[in-house]
Amino acid sequence: MWRYFLPTRVFSGSGVLKINQTVFKENGTKALVVTGRSSARVSGALDDTIEILMNLDVPYVLFDGVEENPSFATVEKGGKIMGENDCDFVVAIGGGSPLDAAKAISTLNKNKGITCDDLYRGDSLAAFPIIAIPTTSGTGSEVTPYSILTDSNGTKRGFGMSSTFPIVSFLDARYTLTMSHEVTLATALDALSHSLEGEVVNNGDNPLVKMLSAESTAIIHRVLPRLMNRENDLTLREKIQYAAMLAGMVIAHTGTTAAHAAGYPLSSFKGIKHGIANAVTIIKVFERIAQADPERIARAIEPFESIGELEEFLDSFEVQKMVPALTEDEVQRWSEQSSKASHNKKTPGNLDRDFYIDLYRGLGKH
Repeated sequence: MWRYFLPTRVFSGSGVLKINQTVFKENGTKALVVTGRSSARVSGALDDTIEILMNLDVPYVLFDGVEENPSFATVEKGGKIMGENDCDFVVAIGGGSPLDAAKAISTLNKNKGITCDDLYRGDSLAAFPIIAIPTTSGTGSEVTPYSILTDSNGTKRGFGMSSTFPIVSFLDARYTLTMSHEVTLATALDALSHSLEGEVVNNGDNPLVKMLSAESTAIIHRVLPRLMNRENDLTLREKIQYAAMLAGMVIAHTGTTAAHAAGYPLSSFKGIKHGIANAVTIIKVFERIAQADPERIARAIEPFESIGELEEFLDSFEVQKMVPALTEDEVQRWSEQSSKASHNKKTPGNLDRDFYIDLYRGLGKH
């Protein structure tokens, strides 16, 4: 038995916003435009969106205070602004952080009186319509219900419900051309981790998920090394954007493995890009899974022929050099935290505290 659910309408191609601009008017009467501090502007996506809203006579309010790894405080501030201005839909522009924040902001404002903590009760809450315009190619947030936020303790926490799927997503690879070299790599490796981890969880049970994962992994395997040497090549950008979307569709149905749980503290407390954090933890996690179920890993990583080949691919980008050695206190605290993460339930093998201690102690040795 398997299922497939994707309520998001996806429009893809150069100039896709202007070609399909009536969609903005179909989903509300006043927009809250949610962005980070720079990428939406630098990419041109914010200017294009505001021009369209003005042409359609759709009023809007701009909330451009979303930081990397958005905090509960930022989201609650955005929810207050949305409510005070009577906005009834959200336009999210940027990387995963603005998109994730927008989902939470929309839900908070639809359900008056709740806080960010209430998003994690497991309830199915309503949300105002969300339109997503990604400017990076990695998180797949444009086709998932997930929102990853950072609580007051600095811990990343994720939620998702059917109402927080974007109702519409616009994919225009021109908006990804202004990504830095580092962000281009980190976001693409984030997409790769989604594709691989999602299929580890799926294990071929859902044939559509398997198909999406295999295609996404193959594209990234083939295209990413070329893109890192030709970053202004729009055709290559389009391919990676497509692969990231496919990987998002994968994890929308499966979630991720313990590689994500292991990577979260590196992002939250060391400022390591999320995709890089995944890349430096995934090999150890997959090796442990392979001890329990080698065939599952062999199938999930196709077209990579072995974990060793996957490791060589990641090493070709020198990802290990991007992570510092950890203090013993960090190793102990993060191992305790990661060993209790819900991701472990979806990850075959005994990923106990000792496993994470070994993983974290191995980082920064290159």
